[in-house]
Amino acid sequence: MGKKIILACFDFPPNAGIGGRRWAKLAKGLALSGVEVHVIKAAPVKGYEHSGWQDDINSDLIHIHTLERTYPEVVSHGPTNLWGKLKYRSAIAKLQKIEKGTIYDVAIGWKDAFLSAAEQLIQDEGIENLVATGAPFNILYYAAIVKERNPNINLLVDYRDPWLTAENYGMKDLSPERMKAEITKQELVFKHADMVMCPNEFLLEEIQQTGVQQANSSFKSLPHFFDPDDLDAYLQPTNASANQINLVYGGAIYIGLEETLKSLADALKKLKASSPTSIAKLRVTFYTPHQQFASIFDGLEDYVSFKPTIGKDFFTELNKATAAIILLAEHNKNYLTTKFFEYLPFKKPLVFMGAKGHTSSFISTHKLGHVLKDDFSNLGEVLELLEAPLTDNSFSLEKYTLSNRVEELRALLK
Repeated sequence: MGKKIILACFDFPPNAGIGGRRWAKLAKGLALSGVEVHVIKAAPVKGYEHSGWQDDINSDLIHIHTLERTYPEVVSHGPTNLWGKLKYRSAIAKLQKIEKGTIYDVAIGWKDAFLSAAEQLIQDEGIENLVATGAPFNILYYAAIVKERNPNINLLVDYRDPWLTAENYGMKDLSPERMKAEITKQELVFKHADMVMCPNEFLLEEIQQTGVQQANSSFKSLPHFFDPDDLDAYLQPTNASANQINLVYGGAIYIGLEETLKSLADALKKLKASSPTSIAKLRVTFYTPHQQFASIFDGLEDYVSFKPTIGKDFFTELNKATAAIILLAEHNKNYLTTKFFEYLPFKKPLVFMGAKGHTSSFISTHKLGHVLKDDFSNLGEVLELLEAPLTDNSFSLEKYTLSNRVEELRALLK
């Protein structure tokens, strides 16, 4: 009998939420290797677009088990009118009464349904492996309860973000009492998880340091990767325009990046005044759900535009572009993100903007592009450099493929 796993991933496709892409790909790879994957996920939010990674989960070995959402939608997606604002205040007050830790975890209220679904699958399917990915981090806590009640289960937990030291999820402003509740949850995870995984060594070390007692878990990095199947159709020869420099960005704009964007806008205004011929060639396009940042570039609409996310079609735009923007804040400056590895096969220069750290050093060391200074004073110089192709394309991509990452993951399963 082949290996079987339960994968707990709150916004697994067809949901469009963050985290679905990493685990849709890994589920695809596991299924191709003969592993049967039972996914426990949340129902999609009504009226929202589906994931661009849905095709990856079309396999007879991937089974989807959907649980209804229990978190108030008016809190997770915000009020849109006066009545919504009243409902929001009421929902917040209720969450504060029923939840001891952060109230901004969308898996709140999911515990009973999750435990029932997971334990039923364990019994019916003879499953020995449970993989849980967070955020939302309550999923990791619920998975630890499953392991506590079913000691023979092999539990792997995947942190995609910091938990106790997070800048978001309400963690930063928790009272000591509420933080203690979150610490208690994580201590249960560290007590029962067989393996704690993270996409990079920096996050892994940060999470290990938040442990209070000696953890029973082993710790391992499981880095991000790219899927060659995604990219083959988009890696087509293009004739770049000699009269235009197109920079593209795809994805979320993280907390803490507003000042970086303001610095970019200021630098563009200076360049417009000092070198109108140079800036006339420039087009910067942000494909992001965070359209509110467009106002920072008022008066620069000829050079900067904000558009909705376009899923895999972003690769078409990347293939036509001059360069790809890597935009990181202080809290994730050391993280080589999923998109980072997906951009590399296109052999496009990476233009780094944001807090300096491992990622900016990685780009410089491997000659993968250009790093803009904090004040963007070298913007004009970088734009000139972008008019010439990268001189070194020798960077090896092989160890960053999906198949390599699946082999690492499969070795951890019973």
